[in-house]
Amino acid sequence: MLKKTVLLTLLTMSTLLGISESNIKTEMTIKIDEITTVLQDKMLPVESKKEKIYSNIDGVFDYKTMSQISLGKKWKTLSDDEKNRFMTAFEGKLKASYFEKLELYTDQKVRVKELEKVKATRIQLHSDIIGVEETYEVIYKFFKVNNSSDWLIYDVEITGVSIIQTYRKQFAEFLKTKSFDELLASL
Repeated sequence: MLKKTVLLTLLTMSTLLGISESNIKTEMTIKIDEITTVLQDKMLPVESKKEKIYSNIDGVFDYKTMSQISLGKKWKTLSDDEKNRFMTAFEGKLKASYFEKLELYTDQKVRVKELEKVKATRIQLHSDIIGVEETYEVIYKFFKVNNSSDWLIYDVEITGVSIIQTYRKQFAEFLKTKSFDELLASL
């Protein structure tokens, strides 16, 4: 059991690459362009699209931090094994949800706008999805990795709604009447 936990932790940590502050806007623009190119490829099977998109985002999304924030105080009460099982399940849910939203993409344009440093350890990258009738703001929220010059995404806000805060509210409500194992099974 301990070996499995250590292996899962190492696998999760090894995927974190981060982006240096000076490269966030450029690298995210490239990543977004690559994702839109994959989505526009009508000949590419859905599973191949998922694989390419996930490999594109895995190095910049910190699924562990996202898991911690989404569970709030409950996180501290979990064993290492429970934390790892939740991280794995939650990462899968986030990716599936992200891909479902991307599937709605119908050749809108994406414009990466400004980088805003809101704190010494927090940066927000503002972007717009420009449709025929409406424009939607998407904000990628980054935090500075401890003892590093790298930055990772811990949340995404779409038209003013935080994905992680939405999950946090849902999970807190769920856990009022159901167990952690039931929450895990629901993911």
